[in-house]
Amino acid sequence: MKNIFLALLALLTFAACDTSSQVIGTDGKPLSKEESQKVIRNTIASKVENRDYRILVDHMTPMHGPMMTLRDNDWALEIHHDSIGSILPYIGRGYNVPYGSAMGFHFITRMDSYTEEKPKPDMWRINIKCHNAMEGYNFQVDIYDNGQAYISVVTRYRDIVSYSGHIDVDGVRLKKAGKPKKEEKLNRI
Repeated sequence: MKNIFLALLALLTFAACDTSSQVIGTDGKPLSKEESQKVIRNTIASKVENRDYRILVDHMTPMHGPMMTLRDNDWALEIHHDSIGSILPYIGRGYNVPYGSAMGFHFITRMDSYTEEKPKPDMWRINIKCHNAMEGYNFQVDIYDNGQAYISVVTRYRDIVSYSGHIDVDGVRLKKAGKPKKEEKLNRI
C-alpha cells in the first residue's frame, strides 16, 4: 500500500512539473513546449522594451564567498519606466558605509541613466545608474530570452555582489485578437 502511495505521489509530482511552464492558449488548452517558449520569449522582449519588468532573485554570489541560495521568494529587482525598486540582500565588506545602509539594497528611486544593448540575439544587457540619499548604485543586468537574468551591483562603499534569477512571467496567457484590456498592475515594491 505504501509503495502504491509513493508511486502515485511521484507520478503526480512529475505531471505537475511537466505542465507548470506551459502557456494557456485562447481555447483554454495548454500550448506545446515550442509554442510556449515562443510566447514567453515575446513576453520577455515586450517587458524589456517597455521597461516594465520584475526579476525574482533566487541566488546571490558575494565577492568574497560562495554562492548562496535565497530561500525566501521576496527578493526582487523591479524596473518600471523611469524608476527602479530593489529589495536585494547584501553580504560582503562595506567601506565607509553610510549610517543605516547595512540592511542591503532596499530602495525605490528614479534612475539616473538606463542603457540597453543586445550583444547576442538572445540576450539584453542593461546598465542602470541610480542613487538614493545614502549611496550610488551601478546595476548591470543580463536578461536572456528564456527568462534567466543575472544582476551585478557595484557601489562606491561596498564589495561587488551578483545575483541570479528569472523574469516574472507568471500568468502569461494568450489573449484573443482585438483591443487589449488594460492590465491591472500587480503589487509593486
